[in-house]
Amino acid sequence: MAGKRFILVACALSALASSALAGVVNPDISVIGQPFTRFTNDAGDPANKRVVLDPGEVESVFDAALNPYARGTFILALDEEGLDLEEGYFQILRGLPAGLAVKGGKYRVGFGKLNPSHPHTYPFSDRFHVLASYLPGDESLNETGVSLSGRIPAPGDIALTATADWLNGNTYRIERESSGAPNDPIVLGDGDRGDEPRPAWVARLSGFFPVGDRSGIELGVSGTQGTNNVAAQARTTVWGADVKAKLWNSETSYLLVQGELLSLDRDNAEWDESAAAYTLNSTTPLGGYVFADYNFKSRYNVGGSYEHFQEATTAETSDQAFKLFAGFSLMEETTAFRLDWDHLIPGAPGGVPEPDAVDTVTLRVIFSMGPHKAHQF
Repeated sequence: MAGKRFILVACALSALASSALAGVVNPDISVIGQPFTRFTNDAGDPANKRVVLDPGEVESVFDAALNPYARGTFILALDEEGLDLEEGYFQILRGLPAGLAVKGGKYRVGFGKLNPSHPHTYPFSDRFHVLASYLPGDESLNETGVSLSGRIPAPGDIALTATADWLNGNTYRIERESSGAPNDPIVLGDGDRGDEPRPAWVARLSGFFPVGDRSGIELGVSGTQGTNNVAAQARTTVWGADVKAKLWNSETSYLLVQGELLSLDRDNAEWDESAAAYTLNSTTPLGGYVFADYNFKSRYNVGGSYEHFQEATTAETSDQAFKLFAGFSLMEETTAFRLDWDHLIPGAPGGVPEPDAVDTVTLRVIFSMGPHKAHQF
């Protein structure tokens, strides 16, 4: 039923776009294709040591100004599993007291610098392992909620922005495996009250500092907390700090340096048969990434990254990964080619041989029809 609803939404939006009426019923429409080919030597991957061709995800973007004060955006994602509503939200950008802005609906939450961006804007193929491990959600922290943001007065040309989000909280849920005990709520059929709503929150403070006429540095701190198991009252908390510097050295070239440090504090719910009660074990790993991306002659870029993070498990192990990437665009931003090599070195507990490193090479083509391009990151 959900898939049919999204198809109906897409058809309705297409009909509106083709209408002779002007204004909000005639949105800008873009379609973004992301086919790729990939090779990996991951022994746990069914495609181990085989080249795989994949059509990738196709994004359809519908965007329009609703009136002089508000905008609306729908982003539909189509892949082999079907059609899904990736984002659908409104924004009130002006007209509110104190210059506040409001965003509501389903959207990629503004935790850190990388999560709010769509993967087709990255200079590499996939988000970093530490983000996939620490942030809630299978692909990103993408939630239904409402966001309030505003500028904070600051001296000089410094721009300070504060954002607070109230979220539905569903992506924070972690399904607990049954202990097998006869009094375990899962065995009894009661479950862990996973259908009960529990809201989550996100907060962010960022500051932009201009450097010269075109360059700038942005610093930010983010925090979020949500319930991962309702019955056990188990929570997931993530804190993060990030920095992004974009430094131009000519009219057609610049260096982008970005990094994030994340701290996870997650309660892991378990069932104690003898006490007939839930117990909580905390996981508190720390990790982060940093990358540099040099763009030159407007159409070319090369870069590399490094990440180091403790695994989000009770085992005290740390992983690290290196990445090299390069890309270029054909004349302009409607067609981009991106090649990267990811080298993951898994950790292992003391006394246990370390697993083999995993190498993954990905070549992705991003092509866009319409005003929404594979723009600069």
